[in-house]
Order: sequence, then structure tokens, then C-alpha cells
Amino acid sequence: MIRISKKMEYALMGLLHMSQKNWRELTTARELAQSYSIPPELMGKVLQNLAKHDLIQSMQGVKGGYRLARSIDQVKMSEVIAAVEGPLKIVSCLKIKTTPECDQRYLCTIKTPMGVIQDKLEDFFSDLTLKDIENEMSFNIKQIQH
Repeated sequence: MIRISKKMEYALMGLLHMSQKNWRELTTARELAQSYSIPPELMGKVLQNLAKHDLIQSMQGVKGGYRLARSIDQVKMSEVIAAVEGPLKIVSCLKIKTTPECDQRYLCTIKTPMGVIQDKLEDFFSDLTLKDIENEMSFNIKQIQH
């Protein structure tokens, strides 16, 4: 089953939270952890990964924190996935050169179809931006309010 991990959920919550703030206003790991009932250490690690992959900027110091590195319409879901989870792969034998040889490599009938699915998922997540997700959130909130 393909499933979004808790770390991915926390990353999206943090990124979308930051998108609601003024560009100069910083967000802390503690603020996010308290706002969304997330373990602070885990939130901190997620934010460090996002910063390491240049999706957010880290500001050090007493009044430090994090902010988006660029507009959410320029942040692709594929980038967030790579920052938090590593390379997207639906089966272990595709796209990863360090994967050990598969026991079924000579008998496998699904490598090509799995490759097609892999490519389509990569295309989908490369086309999907955080702005698209934010727009869906706004639409759903408006529907609930009416």
C-alpha cells in the first residue's frame, strides 16, 4: 500500500503553516509542535531535512526559526517527498542503482508495468505544488463553512 508517512504529514503541515505568515515572520519547531500536537523532536528533524534540501530557510539565534525559501507555487510535492522520505520508489528494483539484485530479475513480468506506474507517479508529484494543496484546503474549508 502506498501511504504518506507521518513525517510527510508533518512536513506539509509545517510548510503550509509557514505559507500563511508574512515573509519576515519566522516559525519555530516548538510553535508547530504545539499547534499541531506533534512530538517536538520529530518536528525539529523534519524541519532540518526541509532546510537541508533548501525548501525552507533556517535562521539561527534567540529569535531564530524557519521560513519558506520560496513561494509555495514554486515548491513541488516531489521535492518535499525527496527531502523527507528520499527517492520515490514503488518497488525496490526501480531507479535505485544501489539496490541489490532482485531474486526474480530473470523471471519478473512486472518490472516494465511498475516502471510505467513509477513514471506516472513521479510526473504527478512533479506537477503538484504546495499551492495546489493549499487551494484544496481553502476550498474544503469554504465548503464546511457553508
